[in-house]
Amino acid sequence: MVAKRIVESKVTDSAAKLLNQVEENMESFYADMERISVSMLYSPTVQTYLDSDDYLSRILMNHEVISVFSNTTTLKENIRGIQLYNRAGTIVASLGLGTGESVKLPDPKIEYSGLLKDPDTGEIIPYYSISVPIYNLKNTPARDYKGTSVFVMDVGNFRNILKNAKMTPHSRLFLLDQNKEIMASEGNTPNIDTFQFEELKNDNRYIMQTSTLYRTGWELISVIPKNELLQELNIVQRLNITTYAVMFCLLGLFLIIFFTRILRPVKALMDFMKSYPKTGGESRFPVVYHNEIGVLATNLNKMLDEIDSLSKQKYEIEILKNQMEISAFRNQINPHFLYNTLECISAMAILYKAQDIDDISASLSNMFRYSVKGGDFSTIQDEITHIKEYAKIIEYRFMGKIRVVVDADERLLKQKTIKMLLQPMVENAVFHGLEMKIDSGVVRVEVKMTEQNQVQYIVQDNGYGMEETQLKELVARLRQFESQGWMAREAMKGIGLSNINRRIKLLYGDKAGMSFYSKRGTGTTVIITFPLQDHAEPLEVE
Repeated sequence: MVAKRIVESKVTDSAAKLLNQVEENMESFYADMERISVSMLYSPTVQTYLDSDDYLSRILMNHEVISVFSNTTTLKENIRGIQLYNRAGTIVASLGLGTGESVKLPDPKIEYSGLLKDPDTGEIIPYYSISVPIYNLKNTPARDYKGTSVFVMDVGNFRNILKNAKMTPHSRLFLLDQNKEIMASEGNTPNIDTFQFEELKNDNRYIMQTSTLYRTGWELISVIPKNELLQELNIVQRLNITTYAVMFCLLGLFLIIFFTRILRPVKALMDFMKSYPKTGGESRFPVVYHNEIGVLATNLNKMLDEIDSLSKQKYEIEILKNQMEISAFRNQINPHFLYNTLECISAMAILYKAQDIDDISASLSNMFRYSVKGGDFSTIQDEITHIKEYAKIIEYRFMGKIRVVVDADERLLKQKTIKMLLQPMVENAVFHGLEMKIDSGVVRVEVKMTEQNQVQYIVQDNGYGMEETQLKELVARLRQFESQGWMAREAMKGIGLSNINRRIKLLYGDKAGMSFYSKRGTGTTVIITFPLQDHAEPLEVE
């Protein structure tokens, strides 16, 4: 009885740990879907499409939006349909399957539904929906609701998650939605209509555990038959008795072969295991005997081969993930500056026909060309040239009221660095520090080498500056943006600086950093520091 209670206790603890692992896998799936939805919904194409009130313009843009939807479905194989609703709840674009239901407007957060019903027959189908609210990316006092996107998902991927969490061959796992409908299951389950979970909970023949997923309200249920566990325990007891009887018979034979066939190979195997951390690489244990030690040695060699293979795969995946994340952050564009610049060009064209129009158009063209050309790295000289083109546009727009002054160490001009670091910093200084200032203002950009052989970018303005509380809030937001689980939609405030901080952290790690100094009425200084390295151009991620 004691052994049975111990087994039941151990199995219960193990089942709880397996359920926790399933919850972690589900949380990883939620995070993936949030990243995918944010990448799609806050793309310029979808944002422009929702902002347009012109019916003809939407028709012309519809194929572009459908193309974005189609690209999104390739990121998760269980996405079966995508619908886009405007702020009035009217569907404006769709791809694949639909829910056949109206959306709740506005949706304050991401919502996961239970199993959907066929809109024609009313029967339950193996799909569920994810409703994602869409807000305006521009900095406004209150978040501006723009619409909702609904993803129709196949429940097939949950079966793989449950399959890896089975405790025993005849144990059963279930995933229930908010309406207690079975979304996915693993194991030999009875008919869904007659299966009663409350009866199993009170049945002493089973060990049953439940766990509720807080994001969705779904429920995980694990059911393990006790007789299966106890049957194995009885077998173990009989085997123990048999083993003790046979051990005395085999002891003499064992002593004879111990030194010649076991002790020597075991010692050699132990010596190899101790030396492997030092030698490592392609070294493997030579298999001489084809007995148990030989099988163990063979499996050890296979395990080392698998570890090497998995390590290489993990390293390549991490590199690819970081490159994709760097490219995604680099491609974020602040439309505020672009729209204002185009308005400035239009106003100048109306007032007078002059060479100024050609100059500002050329500068804007050069900036666009530099922003979209391939590659994640450029020389510091190119970054400074890009800043000077931007400075021309700023001086035209503000009629010489705002100037940009650049001072760079000539030794660093040919050094490679991450692309598009300086321009967002200068733009942030202009529009947050100097734009509302009545008097003229100056943005000073300094590129220098520190005593620790690091590159340092210093962007300083003499604008409004910030209070100490505002400065602390900015630093806190940057720290939140570095954390893995932080919602990307919260990065709308100060996205330029957050973008830069995240990119340098991804490439240089703790060797790079960003610091701020600001005082109300005197201006703000932003400093980023990173190692001096000779970068090779990384793989371009489509």
